[in-house]
Amino acid sequence: MMRLKYLEPLIPPVSFRLDRAIVTIYEVTKSQLINGEKWYHVCLDIRIGKHRSPRFSLDVKDLKDLRRKLLVEISKFKLMIMLGVKL
Repeated sequence: MMRLKYLEPLIPPVSFRLDRAIVTIYEVTKSQLINGEKWYHVCLDIRIGKHRSPRFSLDVKDLKDLRRKLLVEISKFKLMIMLGVKL
């Protein structure tokens, strides 16, 4: 994935490849819960070949969590493409 350890120093837009898809991050917003836990609201889209998803958001704890959730979203997007869903 990326060579970042944290989402905080990220200056969007940033694109990278993951599981044969191109992921573009447009915005990262940091929030802190009452118990002190940090969360990030990441606005992004996925491109596979000529197909591009609409922008959507993921709430993640760190890069490891982002990667895990992105793999799920990429799989769902690939399934939608195979089923012929128009985006």
